[in-house]
Amino acid sequence: MSWVDASRSVRGGDGERRLFSGFRTRHGKERSKLGLERTEGTPELFPLLLNAAEQYLAQIGLSGLQRLGAESADQRELELEDVTAFIQVSGGIQGGFLFSVDHSLSRELAKRFMVEEINDVEAGQYAVEVVAEIANIVTAHSLREIEDLDIYLGNPLMLLSRDMGMRANVFQSQPYAAPHGRCRWIYIPKMDKAELASIVTVRG
Repeated sequence: MSWVDASRSVRGGDGERRLFSGFRTRHGKERSKLGLERTEGTPELFPLLLNAAEQYLAQIGLSGLQRLGAESADQRELELEDVTAFIQVSGGIQGGFLFSVDHSLSRELAKRFMVEEINDVEAGQYAVEVVAEIANIVTAHSLREIEDLDIYLGNPLMLLSRDMGMRANVFQSQPYAAPHGRCRWIYIPKMDKAELASIVTVRG
C-alpha cells in the first residue's frame, strides 16, 4: 500500500481530513483563514492543545498515555525526540507548535492512524508523515475552541531530530509516556520557521 493510498483511509474519515487540510499554506503563497475575528487578549493556548492531543490520541486507540512533569524555559535547553513536526501559527496568535515523538511511538501511531492494518515495515515508512498529519489535526482542533481571532496555520516542517535539543527564552512543554514510547508537545510564542533554526541545537 502506498502512502497516498493509505492516507485516504485515515481514522476520522474524509471530513476529518478536510477539517485540517484547509488550514495549510499552498506552496508558501496562499493561506486559508479560520473564519474568526480578532479579540482583545491572548488565550491560554497550551491547555487547549494538550486537551485536543489527549482526546485525539485516545480516539485513534492509543491507550496508557500519561503526563510527566511539565517543563518550562527555566530549563533553558529541552531534549527533542526522534521525529518532530513544527507548525507555525500566525495572524491573531503568533507562535509555533511542536510535536516530538520517538521512533517506537511514531510507528505505533502510524498503525493506529490507518484504518487498514499495516505491518512494522510499512509503519516505519509512514511514521514521519503520520506525525505531521497528527500535528495538523490536533493543532486545528485546539484552535476551534478559540473564538473571535483570525488565525492561520502553516504547513508542518518536519525534523529528524534525534540527538537534537532546542533553546528558547519562552516555551511551554508537556512530555508524555506511553507503553510504546515517548512524545512531547511544545508551544513557543511569537516564533516563525526562520527562527526555528536558531533554537535547534545538536546534543553532545
